[in-house]
Amino acid sequence: MVDVNIAAMRIDYTLSEQLDTDNLPVKDPISLFEIWFTEAKNCERIEEPNAMTLATGTRSGIPSARIVLLKGFDKRGFMFYTNYQSRKGKELVSNNTRL
Repeated sequence: MVDVNIAAMRIDYTLSEQLDTDNLPVKDPISLFEIWFTEAKNCERIEEPNAMTLATGTRSGIPSARIVLLKGFDKRGFMFYTNYQSRKGKELVSNNTRL
Protein backbone atom coordinates (compact mmCIF):
# COMPACT_ATOMS: atom_id res chain seq x y z
CA MET A 1 0.00 0.00 0.00
CA VAL A 2 1.23 3.49 -0.79
CA ASP A 3 2.49 5.44 2.21
CA VAL A 4 0.62 8.68 1.48
CA ASN A 5 -1.83 10.58 3.62
CA ILE A 6 -4.52 10.93 0.97
CA ALA A 7 -6.81 12.88 3.30
CA ALA A 8 -4.14 15.59 3.59
CA MET A 9 -3.87 16.00 -0.19
CA ARG A 10 -5.90 19.07 -1.01
CA ILE A 11 -5.74 22.55 -2.42
CA ASP A 12 -6.96 25.48 -0.35
CA TYR A 13 -9.79 26.96 -2.38
CA THR A 14 -10.43 29.78 0.07
CA LEU A 15 -10.72 33.07 -1.75
CA SER A 16 -8.99 36.16 -0.47
CA GLU A 17 -12.33 37.90 -0.78
CA GLN A 18 -15.88 36.65 -0.86
CA LEU A 19 -18.23 37.21 -3.77
CA ASP A 20 -20.03 40.47 -3.08
CA THR A 21 -23.26 40.37 -5.03
CA ASP A 22 -23.77 44.10 -4.49
CA ASN A 23 -20.60 44.90 -6.47
CA LEU A 24 -20.94 42.64 -9.50
CA PRO A 25 -20.07 44.24 -12.86
CA VAL A 26 -23.55 43.26 -14.16
CA LYS A 27 -26.68 41.92 -12.48
CA ASP A 28 -27.91 39.70 -15.32
CA PRO A 29 -26.67 36.13 -14.66
CA ILE A 30 -26.10 35.29 -18.34
CA SER A 31 -24.06 38.47 -18.87
CA LEU A 32 -22.08 37.70 -15.72
CA PHE A 33 -21.44 34.17 -16.97
CA GLU A 34 -20.18 35.62 -20.27
CA ILE A 35 -17.61 37.71 -18.38
CA TRP A 36 -16.48 34.73 -16.31
CA PHE A 37 -16.42 32.41 -19.34
CA THR A 38 -14.26 34.88 -21.27
CA GLU A 39 -11.83 35.01 -18.34
CA ALA A 40 -11.73 31.20 -18.24
CA LYS A 41 -11.09 30.99 -22.01
CA ASN A 42 -8.15 33.38 -21.61
CA CYS A 43 -6.63 31.42 -18.72
CA GLU A 44 -3.91 29.07 -20.00
CA ARG A 45 -4.35 26.71 -17.03
CA ILE A 46 -7.95 25.90 -17.97
CA GLU A 47 -7.86 23.37 -20.80
CA GLU A 48 -11.60 23.06 -21.46
CA PRO A 49 -13.45 26.11 -20.15
CA ASN A 50 -16.64 24.79 -21.74
CA ALA A 51 -16.66 21.60 -19.63
CA MET A 52 -19.55 21.59 -17.18
CA THR A 53 -21.31 19.18 -14.86
CA LEU A 54 -24.88 18.27 -15.73
CA ALA A 55 -26.94 16.73 -12.96
CA THR A 56 -30.22 14.97 -13.65
CA GLY A 57 -32.48 12.76 -11.63
CA THR A 58 -34.93 9.95 -12.11
CA ARG A 59 -38.64 10.52 -11.50
CA SER A 60 -38.12 8.89 -8.10
CA GLY A 61 -35.37 11.39 -7.23
CA ILE A 62 -32.19 9.38 -7.72
CA PRO A 63 -29.51 11.85 -8.87
CA SER A 64 -26.86 11.34 -11.51
CA ALA A 65 -24.12 13.71 -12.73
CA ARG A 66 -21.73 13.70 -15.64
CA ILE A 67 -19.44 16.06 -17.54
CA VAL A 68 -20.78 17.53 -20.79
CA LEU A 69 -19.45 20.28 -23.04
CA LEU A 70 -21.17 23.64 -23.28
CA LYS A 71 -21.95 24.34 -26.95
CA GLY A 72 -23.46 27.80 -26.59
CA PHE A 73 -25.40 30.19 -24.42
CA ASP A 74 -27.68 33.17 -24.85
CA LYS A 75 -30.47 34.94 -22.94
CA ARG A 76 -32.56 31.73 -23.10
CA GLY A 77 -29.95 29.67 -21.26
CA PHE A 78 -27.16 27.18 -21.83
CA MET A 79 -26.90 24.68 -24.68
CA PHE A 80 -25.21 21.31 -24.80
CA TYR A 81 -25.64 18.29 -27.03
CA THR A 82 -26.80 14.89 -25.90
CA ASN A 83 -28.44 11.78 -27.25
CA TYR A 84 -32.15 11.78 -26.41
CA GLN A 85 -31.92 8.00 -25.94
CA SER A 86 -29.10 8.26 -23.37
CA ARG A 87 -29.86 8.06 -19.67
CA LYS A 88 -29.41 11.81 -19.24
CA GLY A 89 -31.64 12.51 -22.26
CA LYS A 90 -34.39 10.27 -20.92
CA GLU A 91 -34.12 11.81 -17.44
CA LEU A 92 -34.36 15.33 -18.86
CA VAL A 93 -37.47 14.40 -20.87
CA SER A 94 -39.12 12.48 -18.02
CA ASN A 95 -38.76 15.48 -15.69
CA ASN A 96 -40.37 17.89 -18.18
CA THR A 97 -37.13 19.79 -18.68
CA ARG A 98 -37.42 22.48 -21.34
CA LEU A 99 -35.40 21.19 -24.28
